[in-house]
Amino acid sequence: SSPSSQLSLSSAPPLKTLPPSPNISQLENFALSAMAPSMAVVFTLPFDTVKVRMQLQGEVRIMKDSTGKTIRVVAEKNSFDCLRKTYKFEGLRGLEKGLVPSILKESSKNVFRLGLYDPILSVIHPTDDYTSSSSAPAWKRMFAGGLCGALGAVSANPFELVKTRLQSSAADAIAVGNQYGYTSVTSALRRIMFEEGGIKGLYRGSMISVGRGILGSAANLSSYTMLKDYAKREGYSDGIPLDMA
Repeated sequence: SSPSSQLSLSSAPPLKTLPPSPNISQLENFALSAMAPSMAVVFTLPFDTVKVRMQLQGEVRIMKDSTGKTIRVVAEKNSFDCLRKTYKFEGLRGLEKGLVPSILKESSKNVFRLGLYDPILSVIHPTDDYTSSSSAPAWKRMFAGGLCGALGAVSANPFELVKTRLQSSAADAIAVGNQYGYTSVTSALRRIMFEEGGIKGLYRGSMISVGRGILGSAANLSSYTMLKDYAKREGYSDGIPLDMA
């Protein structure tokens, strides 16, 4: 190669010396961490509602046939049948049942799960370089992710409980299991607090949620940041396409 091409290659700055992305404040980081999943849940909630109702299939409906004989009836044959019947008997509102607690759940969970990941990682792996996460070992990333997942699960458990109970409440024609009859998030929280165990009632199932949060976030956040750092080292530019990939 010519001396000029060698000079241009040798003078090119390494990737790690490129200027960092525009910094945002920690408050903005928390806000964005809460907002993004909250927007996504609007589109994913119908599938979550179907999932919850399909999981209740073990609690079949008890009905009587034309002769008065008691029979056990499975409400939905499969996920598509559940989706169709929910829309038929309850409309779009039925598919989006539990939207408010779902938004509260996702925002309260991810303000910790996503918003605290980088701050916690910077504490256990301090460095002056803005690309600090690129040098953090996998176990530190997993520890930070697991801790964030646990905090998020504790924060979100009351809203997840209300969300699930609202989603399980269906029209009489397709209802299975216990129907709580909550009319709103506030009525649900009030009844749980004063009639169904108080604070302990709000955190029913929290140990399982915390365990799921630790394992899921430890795997998800550590693998995401490691793969992203690898892609950046291979020359891919940081930005929305890389974040989505």
